[in-house]
Amino acid sequence: MTNNADVGIERIRELLPEISRIEEAKLSDAVARIWLRAWRSSAWEELASVPKSVDLPAKRTLVTHTSAVARIAGHMVDVLAPAHGLTISKDRTLAIALLHDVSKVAEFEQSPSGARASRAGRLYQHGFLGAHWMEDEGLDEELVHGVLAHTPVSAVVPQTHEAVIVHYADFADSDVQLLDAGQRLFCKRRA
Repeated sequence: MTNNADVGIERIRELLPEISRIEEAKLSDAVARIWLRAWRSSAWEELASVPKSVDLPAKRTLVTHTSAVARIAGHMVDVLAPAHGLTISKDRTLAIALLHDVSKVAEFEQSPSGARASRAGRLYQHGFLGAHWMEDEGLDEELVHGVLAHTPVSAVVPQTHEAVIVHYADFADSDVQLLDAGQRLFCKRRA
């Protein structure tokens, strides 16, 4: 017999198969547990229903975005590391990519007209909850930094190769979706 945590982890791994691409089992398990914590802290019954953004059509889901960012980031590591003779951790890049928007599970809530910012989403800077959960899980400061630095609302810019890669992978996927929705692209926004 499986318990609820096992069922939740299985569902998360089903929705985000990229978690299994993290070769370091401890890190892979931590990523899955953080997603489970986020899901349990939210009012979302189905994780696949969480939107990527409250400003995009509901078909643009957080799970699809997260999966795409992880795949893009993984390919970027495969190209950039050998091209420039760099040591870039694919496991750490995938972990940051998979967790970069995990806080959105708690930052958004359902409303009669779709999704809106939750109380947590209005009180905390985007990425804060994910970083907090990562620290609670014992992940190191460079991984936490990667999640905090991925967003343009952060006061810090990426300081590791892995964080830079996730930042641009996130922007690439986001701008493709924004373009499709007829909205202003991140690459055209100014602080």
